[in-house]
Amino acid sequence: MGYFYSLLDSRLFIPGCFIFFVGLRAALIFFVPVEMGSDARWYFSRGLGIANGDGYSEGGYPTAYWPVGYPGFLGILFFFFGQNQFVGQISNLLMAAATFFLQLGVTRRIFHSETTARMAILLLAIYPNNVAYTPFLLTEIYFTFLLLLGTYLYIARYGWLGILACGVIFGLATLTKPQVIFLPGFLILFRLLVREERDKFREHVVKGLVVYLIMAAVLAPWAVRNSQAFGEIVLVSTNGGATLLTGNNPSADGGYVENDPLVVQRNFSVPDQVASDRRARKLAIEWIKENPGRFVELMPLKIWALWAKDGEAEWGYEAGYPRYQQERYIFRSVRWINQIFYGFLLVGALLAIVPILRNRQTLAWPWVFFGYCFMFYLTAISIVFSGQPRFHFPAMPWVIMYAAWSASYCRSGYFQDRSGLNPLIQDDNEQ
Repeated sequence: MGYFYSLLDSRLFIPGCFIFFVGLRAALIFFVPVEMGSDARWYFSRGLGIANGDGYSEGGYPTAYWPVGYPGFLGILFFFFGQNQFVGQISNLLMAAATFFLQLGVTRRIFHSETTARMAILLLAIYPNNVAYTPFLLTEIYFTFLLLLGTYLYIARYGWLGILACGVIFGLATLTKPQVIFLPGFLILFRLLVREERDKFREHVVKGLVVYLIMAAVLAPWAVRNSQAFGEIVLVSTNGGATLLTGNNPSADGGYVENDPLVVQRNFSVPDQVASDRRARKLAIEWIKENPGRFVELMPLKIWALWAKDGEAEWGYEAGYPRYQQERYIFRSVRWINQIFYGFLLVGALLAIVPILRNRQTLAWPWVFFGYCFMFYLTAISIVFSGQPRFHFPAMPWVIMYAAWSASYCRSGYFQDRSGLNPLIQDDNEQ
């Protein structure tokens, strides 16, 4: 273990870890060719349509079934850099690379420990499921990048330029997954709770309102487009009712269930998607009212479906990698290794709670609890709708931070680096 920590403390560790991080993910893109399937194929097709000037449409009809954030991002990339899935894959690689440094920066600032920050980026670098997502044109890497960037800017760059950037970034994140709309509220609340800044209460409230005003400005054009396309108000997407129904029906088991007869009754079609969504919401609410006991019983199942399993990226390779069957034992082995690794991360994150409370004076208070609030927030959404392993993907940088902190705490008992390296923490009031 002494050699490991000596390596961790080396001045070459961060550049070496970054090269390994990028190289591992680039290798999948270049040497494990995959075809986009299921959701990834849908995003790819919609991005091509936007790049070709067809707008956000499906089968010639305007759509808002899935939020436009990621397909719109792909459409811009395809318009400027070429209509090829490779363009989207390289953008994933670049956003993952940026996430590496955001993870490093956020961990340093919150935990005040260089060892914890370095261990966090190492854990992120070798986390198999995170690596495996890189070739797929799915929302996970893009959405996680936006959330981590917005969080870092709000905590570390609290001047007006940072506030404006936060509003735009969280607005784009909401266009990708509407449920994130309340998440910046936790950051604003935490800012109000910072003991050293209580004399700036009014300033913090004003800046919080500005964040939400800019988010609204980002969302407004899309809401106007939807109102014109569908003849009624649709803020972001038309799948909210369907999402509620697929998690609450007679066959519901905590996950996503779309083949139940009650779900089929929504009678979805692209031209009729708004009315279909309304029908789905009505059916789901009626079922919940008629089966309140079962709705409550499903809650722990939804939590289990959200957090118990990991490694779902394997499904993309099973569907889109031509040699999957010949190399299935490799994918299965990596999946099991990933599940064990993920289990240790979760345990480490949970074990961190008590020592965090005991050592809160040495940490960035109350920011250190934002990750737990985010995890709770995702869980609260899932117990209403449904739990799926991929939904916890954007919370994993925080799980990793807490697990790295646990490991650092076990190493020294206190948050002091054996090497004596400067924690490299910048002033929280930096503009």
